[in-house]
Amino acid sequence: MDEITLKTLLLDIQNGKTTWQEQNQTELIDSMMEHIGSSDSELRDKLIYRGFSQLIQDENLIPEEKLVDLLTKALGDEYLFYEIGDVGTDHIFKRSFSVLLITLILGKDLEHSFIPLQLLDRTRNELLLYLDLEQDLRGFVSEKGWAHSVAHTADAIDELVKNPKMDVKFFPSIFQGLANKALTFADVYIADEAERLLTPIMAMLEIGLATEIVDDLFDKIPSFLKLQKSKLEEEKYVKLNANCKSFLKSFYVCVGSSEKYIEFQKKISSCLKEL
Repeated sequence: MDEITLKTLLLDIQNGKTTWQEQNQTELIDSMMEHIGSSDSELRDKLIYRGFSQLIQDENLIPEEKLVDLLTKALGDEYLFYEIGDVGTDHIFKRSFSVLLITLILGKDLEHSFIPLQLLDRTRNELLLYLDLEQDLRGFVSEKGWAHSVAHTADAIDELVKNPKMDVKFFPSIFQGLANKALTFADVYIADEAERLLTPIMAMLEIGLATEIVDDLFDKIPSFLKLQKSKLEEEKYVKLNANCKSFLKSFYVCVGSSEKYIEFQKKISSCLKEL
C-alpha cells in the first residue's frame, strides 16, 4: 500500500478505530517495512516505529520465526546498508530506522531467546560495519525529524552486548568500533551521541570488558590527537578535538557514580589535561 493508505490505517489503529488483529498483519508489516525510511516523520517515527514497538514488545503479535525473518531483512543491503555513503539525503532515514527495528528485535530476544547464534553473530558484524561506514551523522533534521544514526546504532549494540549468547571475547572489538565512531572528524556531535555511545561501553565493563582495554584508549588519545593535528585540515581537526573532549567528559561523568571506576576518572582527567 502507498504511504497515505498506510498512514491512515496506522492512525486508525492508534486512535482505536481498528486493531492490529483486525488487519492482514502480513500485508501491514510488509508495508511498514517498505516505508520504514519515509521522510514523513509522523509516519516513520510515531506510526511505523511505534507500531513495530507495539507489535513486538507490547502485544507479542509477531511470531518468533517472523522476527528472525525481519531481522535478516533489516540487516541487508536494501535496509541497513541502503545507499550507504550518501550524506545529506533522505536515505539516512531508511538506514537509521532499520537499526531501530533491529534494536526492538534484539530486545525481544533478551526476553525470549529465539535468534540463532549464527544470526546474532552476523548482527554483531553488520552493526559494527554499519557504524564504521555511516558518514551521515546528522541528529535532528529540520522539518523531517530525527535521523540519529549513531545514537540508534549504539542502542542496538547495547541490546546486543547484554545478550547472554554474546561471547565477551568480542567486547574489545565492539569497544574499539564505538570509540572510533566517537573520535570522528566527519561532524561535531550535538545530540547526546557521546552519552549514547557510552551506554554499551558501560554495559560491557559491567559484564566483562577488561579495564586495560579502556585504559589503553586513554593512554593513546593525546598522541593520536597530536598526530592528527599535523595531518588533518584545520576544520577537521577542530571537529575531532571537540568530539574527543566531549566523549572524555561524558565518560568521566559516567564512571563518577561508582568507586570501582575511580582510576578511570584519574586517567580521563590526566588525558584531558594533555589535550
